[in-house]
Amino acid sequence: MINSHFCKHFITHYWSATRIDVLHSPFVFDLYNSCIKHGASNSDFDAIEKLRSELQHDDRIIIQNDLGAGADKGNIKKNTISHFAKHHAKPARIAQIIYRLIGRCNYKNIIELGTSLGISSCYEASALKRNFGSDEVNFTTIEGATEIANIAAQNFRKMRLDNYIKLQVGNFDDVLPDVLKSYQTIDMAFVDGNHRYAPTISYFKQFLTKKHNDSLLIFDDIYWSKEMTKAWEEIKLHPDVTVTIDLFFIGLVFFRKEQQKEHFKLRIL
Repeated sequence: MINSHFCKHFITHYWSATRIDVLHSPFVFDLYNSCIKHGASNSDFDAIEKLRSELQHDDRIIIQNDLGAGADKGNIKKNTISHFAKHHAKPARIAQIIYRLIGRCNYKNIIELGTSLGISSCYEASALKRNFGSDEVNFTTIEGATEIANIAAQNFRKMRLDNYIKLQVGNFDDVLPDVLKSYQTIDMAFVDGNHRYAPTISYFKQFLTKKHNDSLLIFDDIYWSKEMTKAWEEIKLHPDVTVTIDLFFIGLVFFRKEQQKEHFKLRIL
């Protein structure tokens, strides 16, 4: 089924996005050049994309208890690992932007909502590993489906990243409050699951209690549905938010008090 909301906003975004050569914000210009635009590959990317390829050819059946948008409560789905790798794992282009943001900003206290098979988590943990020892970081990723989380855990061990990642299994609404107690502040949070308005706003408000001046919140699929777009527009208006960068597929939210309030749309395709 064609997602008309997504397609309509994709066209609008493409034609309304700011050209980088007329971008007047030094902060956003630097982020674009250092993190957002296409960059060279490295050994971390090669290893993770090899893992992705292996998962895309894995025909083992796993069960997903779907708790997100579009799902009935307790909705049970059976599918192959290859299906989840092809349709739910974060694309390399997006995951590599997040990797570069972590490295550029020296983030080390991170929460991810929506582990799936662990591809994006591996990118995040690999960026942490470049800058810090495992005892210097606090990275928690939360997955709602037990069997998917088990595959992710196997992938973390295979990539030798398991000592950088704390994997929690359960409904975000139940698990996140306790996870937040283990953080004094959060450098970055990546919300990649439960694409509905009310939960997204709830997660945003919870992360606000732990943010600092240089924190970054990333919201996935901000044009996936009317609910997600409504949540994104509301987040942009929050008085603590100063800069947002709309990359269509993800939205970046900053709280830098030294910046005037501005919203940017940039193309990544």
